[in-house]
Amino acid sequence: MTRGNQDKYNALLQKFDSKNKPKRNSVTYLMSLGYSDEQAKNAVHVYFKGGGTKASFRLSNEIRNKLLDDFGGINKSYKDCVEYLMNQGCTYRQASSAAYKYRLENEI
Repeated sequence: MTRGNQDKYNALLQKFDSKNKPKRNSVTYLMSLGYSDEQAKNAVHVYFKGGGTKASFRLSNEIRNKLLDDFGGINKSYKDCVEYLMNQGCTYRQASSAAYKYRLENEI
């Protein structure tokens, strides 16, 4: 099985012109290069989310809570919180983890 990181996946998917093809074609393409089905699906998911893989800043609990409180995160869906955090500069992984923890701590 081939190993990779999101930066490598992104470069391969960009070269393949994935944004202009069905996602399944991108998964099949990565699998043809030796990546597992799960690796390929995850890589394509993150690629299409548009999130980078390296955080440009550390998202502390304090900052996370302030951002989501100011956004009204308690009354928003998980998806809305993730999208909001990504628009604030978070990576997809950072945003999804932060939204999950925020909702868990606030018992939403």
